[in-house]
Amino acid sequence: MNRKFLSLAIGAAMLLSIGATAQAQTAGWIHVRVTEDEGTSVNVNLPMSLISVAMELAQKHAFDGDMDFGDEFDGHVRFGHGNDFEVEDVRRMWAELRDAGDADYVQVEDGDENVNIYRRDDTVYIEVDEDGEDKIRLQVPFSVVDVLLEGDGDEINLVGALEEMASANNGEILQVNDGETTVRIWIDDNPQG
Repeated sequence: MNRKFLSLAIGAAMLLSIGATAQAQTAGWIHVRVTEDEGTSVNVNLPMSLISVAMELAQKHAFDGDMDFGDEFDGHVRFGHGNDFEVEDVRRMWAELRDAGDADYVQVEDGDENVNIYRRDDTVYIEVDEDGEDKIRLQVPFSVVDVLLEGDGDEINLVGALEEMASANNGEILQVNDGETTVRIWIDDNPQG
């Protein structure tokens, strides 16, 4: 599999796992499936409540002071000042985007690589096609971003956003296919996926 696509899939899985599953009372399972044409497959099924340990470790070690989880993580993350963006600025941009209706936001065609970011109804789609075989598909329901950005100041609601993702769109988060390997990440209530 193309290392760029594998890195993207693994990074997305880690971010979603860490950011969204920090509370023990959060229900559901996060699933990651990696399947290669040669017969190799990897299946990961983790209860979202178990991953709270990962969030605590991330709080202590991974974010290096850029994010503040407070003394006890409640699903909300506060970004420190001095970052490249302020959460309030993102909220204002999101409000404008939300009111814009269906649109094609970004279209890039560069040889064999195409990137499309567009909105249909209440979902933003991100599609990347490379070399005719490599494909990335990401769907983000508006309701997920609404929950992520709810609140005031420099705080976002990671746990609430993933809970919303689990209930919206059958929990489908990401699919990556490079012609030989497929990666799929989703959330549901089934321990077996």
